[in-house]
Amino acid sequence: MNDDGSAAAAPDAHHRRTLVRKTATAVIVGADDALVEILGFEPDDLVGKTSLDFIHPEDQTLAVENWMEMLGSPGPARSLRLRHRHANGLFVWLELTNHNLLDDPAHNCVVADMRDLSDDLPPESDPAVGVDAVASLSSDAGRPMRVHEAIRARELLLHRLAEALPVGVLHVDASGRVLYTNQRLHTIVGRDRADTYGAQLSTVVAEDTVRVTEAFDAALHGGLDNDVEMRVGSSGDPGEKEQRQCTLAVRALVADDGEITGAVATVTDVTDSVRMREELRLRATFDKLTRCFNRASTVEALEKMLDDDSDGGRPAVIFVDLDRFKGINDDFGHAAGDELLEVVASRLQRAVREGDVVGRIGGDEFLVLCPGIATAAQAMRAATRVADSLRHAVKLDSGQVACRASVGVAWTADPAADADQLIGHADLAMYEAKRADSGHPVMYRPAA
Repeated sequence: MNDDGSAAAAPDAHHRRTLVRKTATAVIVGADDALVEILGFEPDDLVGKTSLDFIHPEDQTLAVENWMEMLGSPGPARSLRLRHRHANGLFVWLELTNHNLLDDPAHNCVVADMRDLSDDLPPESDPAVGVDAVASLSSDAGRPMRVHEAIRARELLLHRLAEALPVGVLHVDASGRVLYTNQRLHTIVGRDRADTYGAQLSTVVAEDTVRVTEAFDAALHGGLDNDVEMRVGSSGDPGEKEQRQCTLAVRALVADDGEITGAVATVTDVTDSVRMREELRLRATFDKLTRCFNRASTVEALEKMLDDDSDGGRPAVIFVDLDRFKGINDDFGHAAGDELLEVVASRLQRAVREGDVVGRIGGDEFLVLCPGIATAAQAMRAATRVADSLRHAVKLDSGQVACRASVGVAWTADPAADADQLIGHADLAMYEAKRADSGHPVMYRPAA
């Protein structure tokens, strides 16, 4: 550094080191001739431009952070390695140390000590350049650049892999501070990168945050892995109000000496899978037309009722078969028949108690299961309510039709009775009711 504040030529005989003067806003105001050998620019080509104009886009965030840190205190900032644009359009690696001399009346600028590392050679052992304000380079400055490039290539590969994953990725240090997130995580949780994992996952519904906190605590304090389910209030789509179902997998990061250095977590949006499973469950459980239980799930429900004697009673089985249903299909069409079945199902569901089951087991056949029935008389009262609910005419789109059903009832106190036996007895009673054609339910009676 000359006494007038201008940058002195670097004493490096090979011109692998240069000094550049900048304002507090990083505008270049002066450079030495060594810059021509390193970057190919004449000093006048750089004056008036900001240093960011010559730094590789991927390195600019690091450069800005270092610059702001340097402005906070006089003297040299920590050294860092950045790629700088050469006059030929390529980029070369320089090790840079910014020195805050803004409060020094003799200089009133920032002096950047820049060392060329592109030849993969260690720094020269020459004395420090310029006045004592220009410090020596960092201790790892001699690391060959091929190693540095290999590390950056590995980091870039990992970053690209993380961005390609269909799951959110979250990396935190031992204190829970966020070190890395990928874009998929932001999309799933509906917020940009935050400082801590708690803030990053702040859209998790309140009831699930305890499990999330426990999973991270187990990893960061005990080195334990954990998988938990959680719901996220928003996926980031302003038009979506439904909660997202997610799985969170937290894995502790433990060094060779046993120290816990942090944790990595993945967040998988399983909403579509949950919806699909639920849809398959509904299809396997309920009749699509009437939304009653289907035959298989009705029989399964009866078997569970027979196994459960906690209510002190036994289930009654009420078999319902619509009268003259085929004539309605023939006269009005199958669409009218489907419409009638929907009305019948709705009336049956309104006629039964909470906990009773209404199932459609055939074209126009329904089963009503009533658990906890103590006597045959109580079973008959339930069957009468069912029969009465179907006595009134139904107004369809194609016209009004009469509605009536034959109803058979089976109930027994015998604990050995099984589902197939009860359904068979109710079916026999239903046929007896159909022959009587009275509209009243018939209770199954064993043959004398």
